[in-house]
Amino acid sequence: MPTVRDDPESPDPGFAELYASLPDETRLEPWLGWAKTASPPVLYLGVGTGRLAAPLARAGVELIGVDSHPGMLERLRVRLPGTELVEGRIEDLDLRRQFDLVIVPSNILCTVERLRAAARHLTAAGRLAFQLMNPHWLAAGASRDVRVRSLNRAEARIDVAYPNGTVQEALVPLLWPEEIDDFLGQAGLRLLSLDGEPDAELAESPTFYALSSKRLRRAQIPST
Repeated sequence: MPTVRDDPESPDPGFAELYASLPDETRLEPWLGWAKTASPPVLYLGVGTGRLAAPLARAGVELIGVDSHPGMLERLRVRLPGTELVEGRIEDLDLRRQFDLVIVPSNILCTVERLRAAARHLTAAGRLAFQLMNPHWLAAGASRDVRVRSLNRAEARIDVAYPNGTVQEALVPLLWPEEIDDFLGQAGLRLLSLDGEPDAELAESPTFYALSSKRLRRAQIPST
């Protein structure tokens, strides 16, 4: 059974091949709704091979994509030749530009270093939207395709099985939904909304979506 790893330090070519073989995402919300209310372009961190980026682009969203995996970006340049793509690690990113919306799907924004880097790229009124794996779902047994090898408060070691038989081995840093306010505060952000997957209670949802913005400084708080 072939295995792949998501390792920014040593990108696995098989990981890019796996994602390039998967069908495009058909469920575009909440990303599309957030993007439609933002000034373009939208900064997409962890853009991958374009499973979500390509459908968003077809829906009219102007994107700038960032990914640390050269193989992912090589494939995406073919799919979206007019899109600006940047190779680099999120925690080291400094585009010297700011954006009205930064999106980070796929359980990538799970460390404070990455969170702070994303926050640096927000305008004063900008929003940061990200998706994370739900530790409560993992603790409840996850699913047939996601095997939990070990789990504690800080991290989980999991195997993710894909339809072609490939297994992704992953060590996942965990952020529990009840800790989201403290997590955001470490980057000067505040929570605007927190939701699970559609038609799922937050505690039972495989992932959750957080929408945040910069905290207002005292001088910015309107007087009453």
